[in-house]
Amino acid sequence: MKKLLALLLFTAATANAADVVIKSTTNRAETDIGDYWIGEDFAAGFRKLGQEVDIDYRGEYARPHTPEPALNIYMRGYTKFTPPFPEGTNVLYVYYPMWHGKSSTQPLNKAELNTRAPMPADTNLDDDLQNFDLIAAASPTYAEELKAAGINAVYTPQFTNPEKFYPAPDDALKTDILFVGSNWHDRTSLRYAIESGFDVAVYGYNWSGVVPDEMYKAPYIANHELNRYYSSAKIVLNDHRPDMKAAGFVNNRIYDATAAGALVISDYMPEIEKAYGDTVPMYKNKEELAALLTYYLTHEEERQEKAKRAREITLEKFTNVAAARQILGTE
Repeated sequence: MKKLLALLLFTAATANAADVVIKSTTNRAETDIGDYWIGEDFAAGFRKLGQEVDIDYRGEYARPHTPEPALNIYMRGYTKFTPPFPEGTNVLYVYYPMWHGKSSTQPLNKAELNTRAPMPADTNLDDDLQNFDLIAAASPTYAEELKAAGINAVYTPQFTNPEKFYPAPDDALKTDILFVGSNWHDRTSLRYAIESGFDVAVYGYNWSGVVPDEMYKAPYIANHELNRYYSSAKIVLNDHRPDMKAAGFVNNRIYDATAAGALVISDYMPEIEKAYGDTVPMYKNKEELAALLTYYLTHEEERQEKAKRAREITLEKFTNVAAARQILGTE
């Protein structure tokens, strides 16, 4: 098997060539999709470590690179990558579970807001594993399962880019409770909060006509503006797709929002508890979420202290540079 440590032996002769090529799962113009920015921020992490990085977007995977890069990172989103692959080390970054050839769910309408959308029974990633030299998995559980099966794998959590996500509160954007996410599956944090009588500022696709009109603000926040919204909210709500929770994949909303200085309240996952302790309060049901919202909206000093400690954890462990180091094998 190819050695990742060879990546540390770059010479001046390759200074103007790409050391690393990120294979983004999105098209070049899909800047309103989170997967686009995960690829962009990953590239920025490698650049911070001195690597020359290029990005091939959807439809550009066969684009030639001269010389060929030592490392190709395939971002496993809604794209399935198939051989032949270029020379060098080829890594599949599995940052959330995904299946292909079918839609995960349809947008929920108002009548369906209290239902949980089903997940396909055959959701798996196994058909991709034999094609790569390394699987970087954003779930510690999944990474260990792969290693136990004899597959070269490393736990590489999702991450934030602290050069974009930092505290920048704006009085014009102040709100008590903020939710940013599209209506593609049952968003328990938003549903529970609304059912419990809380006022939530909602941003995301397919919420118009589903949530109360006075709560729905806009379908999209530009990625470079997100930190201002996060850091201007007292509480940012977070939840996960059912398949992500089952497989132990923590989404990057937690990392982005905590890096921006917000208190995040999330659905319960043991992986979050292990990483953040009590600095990211979590709920298991509607009653627990309502109690947490009530408490932290009325205990300002404690809210700020937890947000401060969560931010410190994020900046220490969950940045794009830390993720890049995992891939390069320098930790």
